[in-house]
Amino acid sequence: MDNRKSSDASDEGLCETCGAMSQLEIESFAAVKEVAPFVKSISLSEVLSRTPDLIFTNLHTLEGQTYCIELTQRGWRICSDRADSMNGDFRKLELHSRYFETIYQLLDIVSPLYRDRYAQALADKLKELEGHKSYEESVLKSTVAESEAPPTTDKQ
Repeated sequence: MDNRKSSDASDEGLCETCGAMSQLEIESFAAVKEVAPFVKSISLSEVLSRTPDLIFTNLHTLEGQTYCIELTQRGWRICSDRADSMNGDFRKLELHSRYFETIYQLLDIVSPLYRDRYAQALADKLKELEGHKSYEESVLKSTVAESEAPPTTDKQ
């Protein structure tokens, strides 16, 4: 599994006066980091230009599908079935013209294996939290029982 993440912030997309990243760039870096465990690979495009208002991400799903995804103020949109490409497939107009509010919504549509892996990760995390809760409850009960026990006196 390649789970590579592009994390080097180039000067593109940065505020010219303060050097800060644009809101879209912050969102795209966060999305790459958050979904990487649930896809084959995801990275910001190093070929297509990046601006504060337009960012391209390359996605390779667990099913083996490749997509180039654009992020704009309108949301996330699949712009191509090829990495580093803005040319969509006119036969898939419905998919290539649809905007998604989040990367998760987009992945839910194009990658059932993403959905399965993400759901399993959530279930595992809930089990882990439940285990911690059970442990804390047993420690609390033990502490309460000890504090309510009558004091023992040692007689010799």
